Amino acid sequence: MAVKEISVAQFLKKPKEIKPGSVIVIYGEEELLHRRFLDFLKNHFGEYQFFHGEDIDLDDLKGILGMKTLFGGGKSEVKVLWRAQDFLSKLRRKQQKEKLKKVLNSKFTNIVVFSLLKDLKKSDLSKEPYKGLFERADLILTAKNLNRQQIALMVKQKFLKAGIKIPENAVRYILENFSSLVELKNELEKLITYAQGKEKITLEEIKSLLAGNPQYTVFDFQNAFFGKELKKSLHILEALKQGLTQYERTALMFQLEGLILNTTNRLLIAKERTKKGEELKTFARDIGLYYPFQVKQLENWLNLWEEKELINLLRELYRFDLSVKTKFLPAEEEFKKVVLSVLGK
Repeated sequence: MAVKEISVAQFLKKPKEIKPGSVIVIYGEEELLHRRFLDFLKNHFGEYQFFHGEDIDLDDLKGILGMKTLFGGGKSEVKVLWRAQDFLSKLRRKQQKEKLKKVLNSKFTNIVVFSLLKDLKKSDLSKEPYKGLFERADLILTAKNLNRQQIALMVKQKFLKAGIKIPENAVRYILENFSSLVELKNELEKLITYAQGKEKITLEEIKSLLAGNPQYTVFDFQNAFFGKELKKSLHILEALKQGLTQYERTALMFQLEGLILNTTNRLLIAKERTKKGEELKTFARDIGLYYPFQVKQLENWLNLWEEKELINLLRELYRFDLSVKTKFLPAEEEFKKVVLSVLGK
């Protein structure tokens, strides 16, 4: 093997220089680790081009590599072959495997990542086409399944990075409910979005956000509401209340109020700053948006909501809060009035 393999975690702790014309191999079944490495590449090199292994052949690979010509190579770009094992599995004939080695050992300009979402044995690495690929690689990373202790540490670090404390029992609850790391990552992003601005998040809050009707979460309601889908918003609202006690329903209404208020404030700030010519992605972190999907989501909502509508929504939320806390009116009915008043126009 040309280079010594290291884990993705080891690389991210102490990154090595990646030069133009490099071949990077990352292999292992833990998809989240593949994606964490791709996030690293995006942060250091900008956007990369994404190819699915099943969709390319040997002739496509030459263009992906960025072969040098008599006049030199072009600008170096990052190209990712996702599920590269699907590409390699198509190379059955000896001539094809030899051609792959020849192409990989030619001079090219791009940084190319072969992302193999499978575990490999020594016997696999001793045979072509894997043997030639690994011998040519400038960097080999492993993305093997994490153990429970490592995942728990990752969860804690995610919250701590956002300035939020999370108790041990809440971490255990999250791990018990999500076996897939990709699914876990998505849920963590939602929980952190909800808890942004808080010093801590409790087990009870997490249970209420993740439990209830398995078909929907409070984030589904948020998406429907800010997507201005009245019928869907009311449907999800009813579904979320199923199986809850009266106390739990009231608590749910206040959670939804907090989520809607938080998002409304972000939209108003974004409206003000984009009016001044700023792009959302340049100040996204200032308003608590740390992930690309959050930025894209808020951009869509910015186009749907006028400033006067958002101000009216703030007034309705204030009325809801006053009606429930001082006039002791039913929280469920009052929150439904907010939805109908804002989206029913």
